[in-house]
Amino acid sequence: MNQDNERRGKVLKKVFGNNKKKIIMLVCTILVIISALFTGYFLSINKIVKEWNNKIYLGVEVQGVNIGGMTKEEAREKLAQDLQGEINDKKAIVKIGKSEFELLYSEISPVYDLDNVVNEALNFGKNDSVLKKYSYIKNNGNDKHEIDLNLSYDEEKLKSYEEKIKNEVEEKPKDATLSIDGNSFQVVNDVVGKSINIDEFHKKLKEAISSDINEDVVVSIDLESVQPKIKSKDLSKINGIIGSYSSNYGTSSEGRSANIELATKSINGTILMPGEAFSFNEVVGPRTVKRGYKEAATYVGNKVEPGIGGGICQVSTSLYRAAMHANIRSLERRNHSMSVGYAKPGLDATVSYGDIDYKFKNTYGSPIYIQGSTYNKVMTYNIYGDVASLGGKTYDMENEIIQTIEPTVKVVEDPTLPEGKEVTENGGMTGYKANSYQLTYENGTQVNKELISTDYYTSVDIIVKKGPQPLIPPAGADQQPVAPGQTPPTTPPAAPQVPGDVVTPPVAQ
Repeated sequence: MNQDNERRGKVLKKVFGNNKKKIIMLVCTILVIISALFTGYFLSINKIVKEWNNKIYLGVEVQGVNIGGMTKEEAREKLAQDLQGEINDKKAIVKIGKSEFELLYSEISPVYDLDNVVNEALNFGKNDSVLKKYSYIKNNGNDKHEIDLNLSYDEEKLKSYEEKIKNEVEEKPKDATLSIDGNSFQVVNDVVGKSINIDEFHKKLKEAISSDINEDVVVSIDLESVQPKIKSKDLSKINGIIGSYSSNYGTSSEGRSANIELATKSINGTILMPGEAFSFNEVVGPRTVKRGYKEAATYVGNKVEPGIGGGICQVSTSLYRAAMHANIRSLERRNHSMSVGYAKPGLDATVSYGDIDYKFKNTYGSPIYIQGSTYNKVMTYNIYGDVASLGGKTYDMENEIIQTIEPTVKVVEDPTLPEGKEVTENGGMTGYKANSYQLTYENGTQVNKELISTDYYTSVDIIVKKGPQPLIPPAGADQQPVAPGQTPPTTPPAAPQVPGDVVTPPVAQ
């Protein structure tokens, strides 16, 4: 057996040993051929790829327009031709509630940069390997690549369109209203409004018009309910007067009377919901000639001067007293700088537009209604609410004069006056320090007395102008005989006059 194996080994060695060189040469020849073929194939592919350096690879599209195999110029011309009209004719359907609208793209000035789009299309795949590039060339468009058109538009025109649609579909809520005739209360029901969320609408519309122009664009948005501030169910709780106050302005000038009546008209019908604040200056507004206010006496510093809106402070004072009768306390209230004729010291409330305001807040759990009226030079403010909220109590105010400051007489020499002539320029005013109190009554009996404020009112000196006195009386001048030890009499100053129709500095009203 071993001899047979040895013989076969010798034969194989003889055969392959003789052909070893031939096998090596054959393998080398095959490798050379394969290398030559691969080099030729690669050179051929590379040549083809280079020919596409200035062309867009197959499968590249823009908004569904195939621009594969085109140069930049060809692609730009193709896109301009196919897209311009299509984009301008494109429209979006806007559905809001039961209403439907159209938005033509041409209305919002659509803009796109074809040069950037074409450059992006041409550069697609250009940094890949040669074989990858060749695959783009030979895929016959089976593998598609979409280039974003980057469509933009005039943002302001889009917002203008959105605002126009908003105005067409929105319905403002209507507050319930109340009318009072004696003991009769008539409530007109409120109406719920409708609105759209403009930010959400803008976002949805932007996303829709920036999508594929070949797709149908439909934007839907729901209307939102807007509740009125004042509802009929709340006004139905108002059933009677909880505070009232009247003030007479019968001695007022025509201009002052007109100002009182105009301001009262502005306040009449005001409704305050629970927790809502009232601002006199906001409700009445600026006191200007354009708004109908007239000139009347006002306080400016410690002087009485004519100014537009004189008399308004009698309105704020009357409303203050009515509110306090309803036990509605002040958020902001200031007394006059000097006392006034229509209110006791400590029981007034001054205002000056842009500087001094009178404010209060409805602290009850139901609405209050402010009724203001003028008749026969009497101004009346009634505050209506839920009578039960008073708990059977009633309220009033009283003042207490702590200090009285009488005016002093100041004589000022005036060379323009004849010798010895005296003229009272300023009648003066008495000053006060006063406390005000809120009184609470239950079943007709006072159960509480609360200090509200301590107010100061400036006194104003009596100014007497006097002509210069001669050093030596003129000869022959008529003189009354004077008893020994007595001095000649002087002209007494005029009695001080306290104006009743005035308001506070710094702005005359």
